[in-house]
Amino acid sequence: MNRVYRCFLWGAVLSVVLGIGWLGFAIRDASRAAQASADQCPFNQIMLALHNYHSDYGALPPAYIADDQGRPMHSWRVLILPYCDSRELYERYDFEEPWDGPHNSQLAKLTPGVFGCCHDQPPGMTHIMAITGPGTAFPGSQSVRFSEITDGVKNTMILVEVPGSTIPWLAPVDLPATEAIQRWNAPQQTGLGSVPWRRPYITFGDTLATYSVSQNMRGNMIQALMTRAGGEAVTRDQLVEQGLLRRGTWID
Repeated sequence: MNRVYRCFLWGAVLSVVLGIGWLGFAIRDASRAAQASADQCPFNQIMLALHNYHSDYGALPPAYIADDQGRPMHSWRVLILPYCDSRELYERYDFEEPWDGPHNSQLAKLTPGVFGCCHDQPPGMTHIMAITGPGTAFPGSQSVRFSEITDGVKNTMILVEVPGSTIPWLAPVDLPATEAIQRWNAPQQTGLGSVPWRRPYITFGDTLATYSVSQNMRGNMIQALMTRAGGEAVTRDQLVEQGLLRRGTWID
């Protein structure tokens, strides 16, 4: 009888332990799903701001505004502040001095939520970058119209996550396409993305939605998505069908 009782007792204890473990994983997964959903919101808001900017000015903002010597002075992030519920901050910004001048530096700590709301992002920094460089939608100090994206706005990357970013949100600094490819191909890097337990987010020019990228995506495919007029035979729809892109959250 004692043996039966002990077996019953151990079985009950094991059931409780397994139940607690399962509950812990369930809570963790639910928390991650909620966080992943929240992490998409800034991308959606920024894309909406970019579309509204394009509607008003007939083009996307330049990656940066340069001084007379061609040195970047002001970021596209500052230019879209009025479209991100941050008009007051925009009006306080001084375009007569660089982004890190004595006055503008005081604004660095006033990070708008769309640029600094990642749960593990250092204060004043942003993990959301535009893909920049020749042939991209943000080539530099020149503005690009959607009509100039002949690969199709639905096939052209606009924003991407950068892991461990220490880029101030005010800085006219983003992710050059060449560096993005290096990050993706380097085995010691995490590729694109800032959260280890989910796939990295990117956005395309035609939609406010985010897409998650499989780590099985080849570098040449990523590169094709970064060009606005490269004529590559790589489309977003194809990559979705192949399971390399997924709209929304993709938790590992």
